[in-house]
Amino acid sequence: MITRSSGFTLIELLVVVAILGIIAAVGLTAYSGYVRSSKIKTAENTLYQVALAQTEFFTDNRIFKVDADVNCPADIGTSVEIETVLLGGTGSITEMGVGGRQPKFDFNFCVDDVDDFEITAEATDDSNLDCEIVLNSNNELDKADC
Repeated sequence: MITRSSGFTLIELLVVVAILGIIAAVGLTAYSGYVRSSKIKTAENTLYQVALAQTEFFTDNRIFKVDADVNCPADIGTSVEIETVLLGGTGSITEMGVGGRQPKFDFNFCVDDVDDFEITAEATDDSNLDCEIVLNSNNELDKADC
């Protein structure tokens, strides 16, 4: 008498689950790396956008727009000020959140009065990036811990 089994064995199911787990772990690691690098690249592009706005501001006013502080604290206040004065209040670097304005992509910005100017992008505390990017008036990027 021949009997036919119409299902999978426990071993077969465990092997499939293990393979799916390995694929998911590799995929999740690669995905988080892509997300991290895209946030950093977005911050770099925003620094260049602010630098162009600085040039336009200089053309109109014959001075650069800089924060009064020499040691630039990149926080939500300076980001909103840059967005309002230089970028025309477009909502490109901050957005409305539950507690008011918040960074749009985990970076705050400020402008230092070093030589001509230096624009700094600092990762927020809750972003898990621990990254600082500085763009000077010669369009030279300096990345720290990125």
